Amino acid sequence: MQTTIRETIKNSITGVLKGTGEAAAGIVDVVSATIVKTLQGVKDVQVAVSSVVVGAISTAIKAAGDIEADLTIVTKNSIVGAIKGVHEVGTVTADMVRDAVHEAIKTTAEIGGDVGSVTKSAIVGAIKGTRDITVSSEEAATKAAQGTIRAVSEVGTDAGTAAKNAVKGAIGGVTETSGRLAAVIKNTSKGLVLEASQLGGDVAAIAKNAVVGAIEAAREIGLSAEETASAAAEGAIEAAKTIGGKTGSAVSKAVTGTISGIKVIIKEPFKKEK
Repeated sequence: MQTTIRETIKNSITGVLKGTGEAAAGIVDVVSATIVKTLQGVKDVQVAVSSVVVGAISTAIKAAGDIEADLTIVTKNSIVGAIKGVHEVGTVTADMVRDAVHEAIKTTAEIGGDVGSVTKSAIVGAIKGTRDITVSSEEAATKAAQGTIRAVSEVGTDAGTAAKNAVKGAIGGVTETSGRLAAVIKNTSKGLVLEASQLGGDVAAIAKNAVVGAIEAAREIGLSAEETASAAAEGAIEAAKTIGGKTGSAVSKAVTGTISGIKVIIKEPFKKEK
């Protein structure tokens, strides 16, 4: 089964990328159709979902790497296609989203690609793909953040930079789907910090970079830096309270220091959205 899906996706995506300018739609359709076909032949669809999706994402990125195609386009649309395909024959879970993002980043590192740009595009794909299905943008953001930290911890790339790019990706995903911006930023930041804590990472650096990433992304696309920073800070602080102890204190200090250092004054947390 895995050999079949790998060959089908590799050949099809290579053809799409070498062909016309329909790369984005073509990748979504290829990945979606291949996953649907594969899962339809499986007795227990939900058991097979994770391995099929991970295999599809990995193969798509490797195919793109072989012909030096744009990994950001391939990553985003492969994840959208994977979610779309699973949704047609089974149930998309938040854990599936986490695994897809994890595999995208891990495979990119393995082939020597730009992990930072792929991190952003993977999270955009996760949020865009889960629009209008049972997994909310907020859940997708949390799990995508977890997948990001797990991947960079395994491949040895800088987790702080990954956190910054993860928040940028979350903001980018929301702008493409008209989702709840504050909630998605908050959940991304919280997920990053909690997962880093679980894995023994530098949680203070993760928290700091989550806030910085929110500010940088806001300025790039014309959003309120104060509001995005507030949402990221709130998520990190909530994570700090959950973690507690010296680690939680380090997170709180890092967030407070970052906000003070860039002279962004947050008078009150971002109001809860109804």
